Amino acid sequence: MRDKARQDKAKQDKELVLKGQCILNTRPAHQQDGLKLLLEAQGAKVIAFPAIEIIESETTDFHRSLIENIEHYDIALFVSRNAVDGAFRYLEPDKLPAELQLGVIGDASYRALLHRINLAEERLIRGHPHNSEGLLATSALQQVAGKNILIFRGQQGRNLLGDELRARGASVSYCEVYRRKKPEYGADGFAQITTEQFPTLVVFTSNEGMENLLALTNGRERRELLGITWLLISERMRESAINLGHNAATIIAANANDEGIQQTINEWARKQVV
Repeated sequence: MRDKARQDKAKQDKELVLKGQCILNTRPAHQQDGLKLLLEAQGAKVIAFPAIEIIESETTDFHRSLIENIEHYDIALFVSRNAVDGAFRYLEPDKLPAELQLGVIGDASYRALLHRINLAEERLIRGHPHNSEGLLATSALQQVAGKNILIFRGQQGRNLLGDELRARGASVSYCEVYRRKKPEYGADGFAQITTEQFPTLVVFTSNEGMENLLALTNGRERRELLGITWLLISERMRESAINLGHNAATIIAANANDEGIQQTINEWARKQVV
């Protein structure tokens, strides 16, 4: 019995690999829960402090005419889950042309699209890694000369996807369906949530999130944040972190989804106790 009890405790300790860790999750509020549950199940304390707020874009004539005009496009690309959600404020699944190819970046975007329509594999475009470069590397986007492509994205999103597709001969239009803004907190909002324990690691999923968090903290808090580990979702973000003054370790998520972030945090945590 004692041996079994010791084995059970050893197994539990192994499963609670994040015990003692305090993870600051800066994702938008509606994207917090999945990662929070995964990390808490492994013993972590998770602090929610959204550094970006997602709001609806202003509706224009272009948005209002999407249902009729979508038939003029050969390919529609969605750069994020927020892009899928925003696009279907204006699109109706049963009115999408059957021959329209649909491309997504990331698992969350894929699941959000599946939630709305049945996706035949020959109609779907998915790349790896889950970013613009990965999508551009897919076979479906190599020969696009003469095709009309519509990209659903947030306001002032990255232009790489459209620029490269235009260079390949496609006619590209952007449809901005959401906006990002810096959330409003009280002057001591960050101090209040970190009084009991300061984070040991921060999860960032965008450059804007990094910039906003530092802008939302005072001098002492900012210095402490710059001195702890940051998890980022791309190598491209690492240079931005350095430019912002981050001088501690950065780790890059194996994948931008919740499971990929969890996996990378687990690997980091195990190294802390070696």
